[in-house]
Amino acid sequence: MNASKLWTWTLTAAGILQIGMAIAHFGLQYEWRGVDGGSLPSQLLWALLALNFSWSTLVLLIGGLTIYAGRLDPRAASIRALVLIVAVFWTIHGIYMVVEPMPVPPRLAWIEAPIVAFPATLILLHAIALRSTRRRAGITAPAAA
Repeated sequence: MNASKLWTWTLTAAGILQIGMAIAHFGLQYEWRGVDGGSLPSQLLWALLALNFSWSTLVLLIGGLTIYAGRLDPRAASIRALVLIVAVFWTIHGIYMVVEPMPVPPRLAWIEAPIVAFPATLILLHAIALRSTRRRAGITAPAAA
């Protein structure tokens, strides 16, 4: 597979995964509607749901931008910077998930592996895209018109 097709396909896959994660988190909003927060103050429950909604919106938009970036010239510095920034975001997120794993009941212990594998997969896809299209000696980006 040539470098530009690898760029397009890896970023498309990463974007689809991110959009899927966003949709799943929007689904949590629906599932948690009317949940009794127990001893959790209502303001804190609201803040939790507001943060989840905002995070879901950002991940949805980043997924769309990632797919769009896959359709653009991989030699453009701003596009490469966008892909790198998204990779850094998922790297930081992944590290946090390893260092501070989500507390889950024993019956949901299986979910810990996918929670870590998700950002790892996204990091890998972004890295493949960037590495497959990095500039080589003698290759320059076209001049701006």
